[in-house]
Amino acid sequence: MTKTYYIDKFEQIIEIGTTFGYNWYRGHSTVVGELTPCIFRKEYTSEIYLALNPNPEFRIATDFMRKAPSITKTLPKNNNYLEWLFIMQHHGVPTRLLDWSGNILAATFFAVNNNKESDGEIWSLLPWKLNETHGFYGLPLLSKSKIVKFLSHEIFHNNPEQLKEKYKLELIPKVPLALQPPLKHSRYTAQQSCFTIHPKPIAGFTIPETITDENYLVRYIIPKELKKSFEIKLRYLGVTYYTLFPDLEGLAKTIVQQEESMGWGQPRPLKYREYK
Repeated sequence: MTKTYYIDKFEQIIEIGTTFGYNWYRGHSTVVGELTPCIFRKEYTSEIYLALNPNPEFRIATDFMRKAPSITKTLPKNNNYLEWLFIMQHHGVPTRLLDWSGNILAATFFAVNNNKESDGEIWSLLPWKLNETHGFYGLPLLSKSKIVKFLSHEIFHNNPEQLKEKYKLELIPKVPLALQPPLKHSRYTAQQSCFTIHPKPIAGFTIPETITDENYLVRYIIPKELKKSFEIKLRYLGVTYYTLFPDLEGLAKTIVQQEESMGWGQPRPLKYREYK
């Protein structure tokens, strides 16, 4: 089980982020306790759902690919499966990608900004350690990685063994892989976006089951009573909907938040060691 600690004050967020300079972070506004991409969560994997909608990953992805050209012509080639995954994830389609950020403040924003009546959580991961399970240390070159190509192509393919042969892999990947996307969307840059790409889940091969050393994967709980104050501190530090979602909707949400918490008086100066 992943080692878990409580956060007691905002300064601990800063301490974590400045101690683990190469970690990635993921925030949940409730205590989920797992790291599962949307397409593999209960709403898409229950027996009732699958009985009515077999293979939802394939169906949703191909439906998006079929209809997207009616809206825009700026789309990847049909065989650029990874780029299609990035586009789907960017627009809210459930995929096998899981969002992370290189910025702990961005992850904290997602942990505290909703579900104020529930505790939130932040996961901290050293991505290179995850990729060691695939036989290398670091992040893959997307255009060259056979594992990335397999995992992104698998969605559109019904024969994993055949696909394994196509990409000359010794084994079908079972463990997620950490990767960084091309920064083609302003949101990716603003959020310092990174991803893990996941095969179909197999017991014993999830991220928490693969990385059991707290030096490389750890979870922090943010108590619900701290969420509002953390949200305000993040806003004062410039971490808002507007900065993380740099569009008109993000701007509007930030302005609404500011108005909801309006009430201001100038604090007394903070006095430190005096300069003479």
